[in-house]
Amino acid sequence: MNQLHKDIKTFTFSESSTDNPDFALKRMEDIYRNANGSPDSPHRHDYYTIIFIEKGEGTHFVDFTEYKVLDRTIYFIQPGQMHQLILTAAPKGWVLTFTEQFLISNSIPEKLINDIYLFNDYGQSPPLPVNENDFPIYNNLIQQIDHFAKSLETYTMEAVGSLVKIFLIQSNNHCSLHKSNNPQLIEAGNHILRTFKQQLNKQYATDHMVSDYADKLAVTSDYLNKTVKNLTGKSAKVHIQSKLITEAKRSLLFSNISNKELSYELGFDESAHFNNFFKKITGQTPSEFRVLARQS
Repeated sequence: MNQLHKDIKTFTFSESSTDNPDFALKRMEDIYRNANGSPDSPHRHDYYTIIFIEKGEGTHFVDFTEYKVLDRTIYFIQPGQMHQLILTAAPKGWVLTFTEQFLISNSIPEKLINDIYLFNDYGQSPPLPVNENDFPIYNNLIQQIDHFAKSLETYTMEAVGSLVKIFLIQSNNHCSLHKSNNPQLIEAGNHILRTFKQQLNKQYATDHMVSDYADKLAVTSDYLNKTVKNLTGKSAKVHIQSKLITEAKRSLLFSNISNKELSYELGFDESAHFNNFFKKITGQTPSEFRVLARQS
């Protein structure tokens, strides 16, 4: 991964060169041409991104996980996730971006985003493959979004918002991570998972134990672990570890923070405890990871 050795940049929606403050739709061909085919640096956004690839070749990195770019695939990137798209040929497709305010204004509930498991955390963001039969449906929705965004003089975002909601629902129905017999359809489990993930994003640096989150949810640690694992394939403990490791890797790679400072930032009493934790999960010490990652 061709990574710049500096603090990773987080782009705000206001920097996306769009007339609308909360929504944008751009052709991948235009983005590729304007960049002269050069890949962007690893970065983050403070908004949601959907990359709809009709044709493409290359590699997509999402929070240190590598995915091969394939035709007819859709990527869902949530705010704060680090990613880098490296294309080896001119692509064809679309990049759709929108803010949290766009969801609120168009009555697209956060529950829809969370329940369908398209926008995932901590590197677990595999693309959604689209088969030949379903591809025209997605393509037609994107074309309608593009048409109404450009042609309507009034109620433009209402029309666009309705189509984006349909796009998300369509993706939900064809998402390989979502099975009809999956316990995630049980509302109680969904609520626990949503709340756990929300708390984890806010408190990962202070709360490292499953019991910390179970207490707040008024359930046992065992129940929380089993519920989260049934819905995601990973226990609550693994989610906590993954979040800590991902944040540690980001800091190690894109800043010059010392191991000692980083260990305290992530809530470890001693840097030795952090080093042992990092090596147990990754097989490398933090220093080894930093050196090797910057050489790649």
